[in-house]
Amino acid sequence: MAVADPSEAAQTAMRGIVAAVASFKTPDELLAAARPDVVHIITPPASHAPLAQAALEAGCHIYVEKPFTERVEDAQRILDEARAKGLLVCAGHQLLYEPPTRVLARYLPSIGQVAHVESYFSFRTVRHAPGGRTVLRADHQLLDILPHPVYLLLLVLEQAGNGTIELVSLELSQAGTVHALVRRGGVTGTLVVTLEGRPVESYLRAVGRNGSLFADYVRSTVQRAIGPGSSGIDKLFAPYRQAWQLLTGTTAAMARRFLKRQQSYPGLAELFSAFYESIRSGAPSPLSPESLLETVRICEKVAQALREREAKALAAAAPRPVESRGVIVTGGTGFLGKEIVRSLLARNRPVRVVARREPSPWERIAGAEYVVADVATGAAVHLFKGADTVIHAAAETAGGWDEHRRNSLNATEQMVRGAAAAGITRFIHISSLAVLAQGTGDPIGDNHPLEPDSKGSGPYVWGKLESERLAVLVGNELGLSVKVVRPGALVDYRDFDPPGRLGKRLGNIFVAVGSPSDRLGVVDVGFSGRFLAWTVDHWDDVPSPLNLLDPVSPTKRELLDHLRKANPDLTVIWLPRFVLIPLSWTAMLAQKLLRPGKPPINIAKVFSVLPYDTSLIAKLAPHIPPQ
Repeated sequence: MAVADPSEAAQTAMRGIVAAVASFKTPDELLAAARPDVVHIITPPASHAPLAQAALEAGCHIYVEKPFTERVEDAQRILDEARAKGLLVCAGHQLLYEPPTRVLARYLPSIGQVAHVESYFSFRTVRHAPGGRTVLRADHQLLDILPHPVYLLLLVLEQAGNGTIELVSLELSQAGTVHALVRRGGVTGTLVVTLEGRPVESYLRAVGRNGSLFADYVRSTVQRAIGPGSSGIDKLFAPYRQAWQLLTGTTAAMARRFLKRQQSYPGLAELFSAFYESIRSGAPSPLSPESLLETVRICEKVAQALREREAKALAAAAPRPVESRGVIVTGGTGFLGKEIVRSLLARNRPVRVVARREPSPWERIAGAEYVVADVATGAAVHLFKGADTVIHAAAETAGGWDEHRRNSLNATEQMVRGAAAAGITRFIHISSLAVLAQGTGDPIGDNHPLEPDSKGSGPYVWGKLESERLAVLVGNELGLSVKVVRPGALVDYRDFDPPGRLGKRLGNIFVAVGSPSDRLGVVDVGFSGRFLAWTVDHWDDVPSPLNLLDPVSPTKRELLDHLRKANPDLTVIWLPRFVLIPLSWTAMLAQKLLRPGKPPINIAKVFSVLPYDTSLIAKLAPHIPPQ
C-alpha cells in the first residue's frame, strides 16, 4: 500500500492507520516507485481527470471519488482509455450498494411498469472543517453531493425505460435548490436537491402500475406498497402496514450499524469489495460506463446553470467601491455579520467583507465587497484600503482548542495589527457575554469581571475570552481605540431558533433547562446589526465594554412561546437545576477519567442563568433606527 500527498501531516496520519504504508509527495513518484494495481483518487474534483489519466497510462485500475469528473468529455476520454487498455473504472457511487438500493432493486419488478421516479436529497451545508481548513462554499457543496441523487434516479430510469437519457428541464432557486426533469423513453423522473428543505432527507421513490417503493437513505429502510391499493380494505390497512415496515426496518438498520460499528460510509466497503472482485475475476466494473457518463452529463449541466446564475447574481450585487469611510467586517457571511453588513449599507457606509471562503451568489449582500482571506495567518494592508473602522465579528464556533486558538485568538491579533499598520484607529471587537464571571446574585453590569477559569466552559468561551483580552492588549499597545461589544445569545424573532442556554431539542421534544420564569440574556440579531452600524457613526456615545442585550430580557417561557409558534407539535420537558447540578458533577468526573489532562466542561455552568443590568443599553436603544 502506498499514498501520495504533499502534506506531511496527512502522510503521518496515514501511517498512524497503516504503519507500513509507503508515502510519496506526488502521484508520479508513487506510480513510478510503487507500481500499484489499483489507484484510489480522492483528491479535489478538478484534479480527478488528469490523475485518472496518469493512473491509466501506468496500467492501473482506478477508483475515483465523486464527482467522477467535472466535464463529460473528460469522463468519456477516461472510459475510452480504460476500455482500450482492458482496465476497470469505478466511482464513489456507494449508495448503489446501500441496503435500501438493493432492496428497491429487488422489488422493482413487482410494481410493474414504472410511471414516476423521484430522487430527493436535502442537506445542511458544512460550515466547519477539521483542523481549521476552509470549507467549500455552499453551491460547491451542492455540486459535490449532487452525483448521489442523480445516479440513484438513473438507476431506476435505466431499468424502467428504453432509449437515451434526456434532461428535459432544469430550474435553480435563489438559495440553492435544484429541480430537474429527467426522461428515458416514456418514463420521466424528478430530481430535487436542496440546501433549504428541512428536515434533512434522502430518498428514492418509484411508482408503478402495481404499487410503489420508497427507499429512505437516512433511516436505511424501504417501505413497500405493492398492489393496486384501490379497495377499501387496502386503504384501511396500508398505513398500518407501512408504519410497521418503518418501525421494524429502522430498528433493524440501527441494530446493524451499532453491532457492526461501521466507521465508513454505508455501502462504501461493499462497493470496494465488488470492484476488487471484478478486477480479480475479469468481470465488468460494478458501475456501467453509461451510468458514469450520464451522471457526469447531468451534473455538468447543473454546474453550468449555477455558473450562469452566479454571473447574473454578481452583476446584480455589484459592490460599492470602498474608497473612503469604509468599514471592514470580518465574519460578514455569518448570522450576525450579515445583519451588520446590511445595516452599514443602509447607513451609506461602504463595506468590505473579509471571509475565509468565497460566499455563494445567494449569500452575498448587494453593494458589499467580498474579499477572501485567511486572517489567522496575517491581515495584509490592502484589506483595509479605504476604511476607517473595523468590526471584527469572526470567531471559531466549533472544533477543539487548536481550532479556536487559530481562528479566534490568532485571527484577532492579526486583524488588530493589520488595522494599526494600515493607519486605522477604530476597532470594534465582537466578544460574548459568556466571557463574564459568575455573578453573586446582583445584576451583572458592563464592567463585570471576566471569568477567571477561561477553560472551564470549553473551547468556545476560552477562545472568546482570550481573544477579547488580546484585542484590548494589542490595541492599547498600538494606539487603537478598541471597543469591546459582548452580544448576548443571538436570536432572530422573525425566524426563531432557540439559544443554546434555553435547552436542547431532541426531535419533537425540547428539554428546557431551569425554570420558566428564568430570564435569559439574549439579543435580537437585527437590533444587534443596527446598533453596531450606529456605533460606527456615534463612536464617542458608546462605552466599552458594552453588554449588547435586548433592553428587557425575556423569560424562558416567552422564548418557548416563540419556538412553539413555528413548532406547534413540540413537547417541552423541563429539567430543573437541582437535577442538572448532580448530572453535571457526574459528567465532570467522567471527563476527568476519560480525558485526563484536559479541562472538564461544567454543564451546569454552561446552562447557568445570570441577571444582567440592561439600563445602559435601554438608554441607547431609542437612538437605534427601527428595522
